[in-house]
Amino acid sequence: MKLLTANRLWDGTTLWYGADGWVEDGALAVSLEDERADALLKDWLARETEVVGPYLIPLTPEDVPVQREHVREFVRANGPTTGPLTDGIARAYQRADIF
Repeated sequence: MKLLTANRLWDGTTLWYGADGWVEDGALAVSLEDERADALLKDWLARETEVVGPYLIPLTPEDVPVQREHVREFVRANGPTTGPLTDGIARAYQRADIF
């Protein structure tokens, strides 16, 4: 299982692939079977005018990023780990941190 993530071209916002396409809230990201994830990545790599830097995040059987990816994806999903923006994205969506 994997997650697909990228950044929106025009403002750099972190995006996650959800049930109905790209979403800003990582809590709405869907776990994708490996074949589907690979096909989506290939498709989105060719569409540079919409998103940039799409990549796949490998997941553990518990649907959390594998350890080497955990910290980076936590920061991308929840905002910086220090300063006034800490957990700002989670608060904006009225939920706990993701991952």
